[in-house]
Amino acid sequence: MTVDSFVAAPADLTKVNICLRSDIRYWTRVLQVSELSLRKAVMTVGEASWDVRSELRRLRRK
Repeated sequence: MTVDSFVAAPADLTKVNICLRSDIRYWTRVLQVSELSLRKAVMTVGEASWDVRSELRRLRRK
C-alpha cells in the first residue's frame, strides 16, 4: 500500500511565499516545478500566485 504525502495549502493562496518551506513544498507540487524555477519566477514577477503561474507557463512555451 502506498501512502501519498499530504501537503497542506498555504493560508493565503493568492501569494507564493518563498520564505516558508511548507509553501514552497505546496507550490512546487501544485505547479509541478522545481524549487529553483519557483524562486526564479517569484523573483521575476513578484509573489502574486496568478503572476507566478503565468510566468512559469510562459517559460514552458520557450
